[in-house]
Amino acid sequence: MTEEIIKQAILFCVTFVANLFASVSGGGAGFIQFPMLILLGLPFATALGTHKVAVVFLGIGAISKKKFDPTFKFDKTVSLIMLLAGCTSVVAGSVIIVSVPSDIAQIVLGFIVIASGIYTLFKKSFGATNLENRSRIRTVIGTICIILVGLFSGSLSSGAGLFATLTLAGIFGLELKRAIMHTMIFVATIWNAVGAITVGALTEIHWQWLPAMIIAAFTGAYLGTTILTNLPTKKVKFIFSIVSILSGVILIAEGYLK
Repeated sequence: MTEEIIKQAILFCVTFVANLFASVSGGGAGFIQFPMLILLGLPFATALGTHKVAVVFLGIGAISKKKFDPTFKFDKTVSLIMLLAGCTSVVAGSVIIVSVPSDIAQIVLGFIVIASGIYTLFKKSFGATNLENRSRIRTVIGTICIILVGLFSGSLSSGAGLFATLTLAGIFGLELKRAIMHTMIFVATIWNAVGAITVGALTEIHWQWLPAMIIAAFTGAYLGTTILTNLPTKKVKFIFSIVSILSGVILIAEGYLK
């Protein structure tokens, strides 16, 4: 009984911190929260489904705060792509057996995330303003990237939020705060709900740990979105870049330790 209480206390603290930073930076909760579930003894598939259910409340916490902001506007094209192409990819990623060993995939993904973080850190124009006239080629490339991010979300469960934010700001041309809110709504909430249902149909979910994780995810995201609303875009970009670099390091370390 005491051991279980300690585990849930650890999960609450880790989940709160992970979702706090994820709601400010536009992703990264999975790099900390998902491995923690495995370290505490859950099988990979069970940890994946449990993580996805909890992360849904990251999105709900962010939305519940941001819904009072009248300045936020959906990008209709991006929203449609993330719903149709994104959700389909999440389901595919959750049910398809990936032939590449997960440790190699994690290491490669880690280096990509680090490179992305360094790029956004030094790219002054990244996420600074909204791109008014988006070309067709940007839309096509962005759609392909969203499909790939959806596959990552469904299978590896690491990097989806950060890569989605990177795609929305860097390719679709959304201002960074606006990109992060699209990520919170579509990736954190809708994609993870779809992934949780898919994985839940194929394996078990550890329901005993979810109440603590849900409360921590919701409160962490709500507080994080409050911080995001009041931060200048330059500081948000700096946090996004640092979280990306650190997340890449964690991914590589986990891949080598497997």
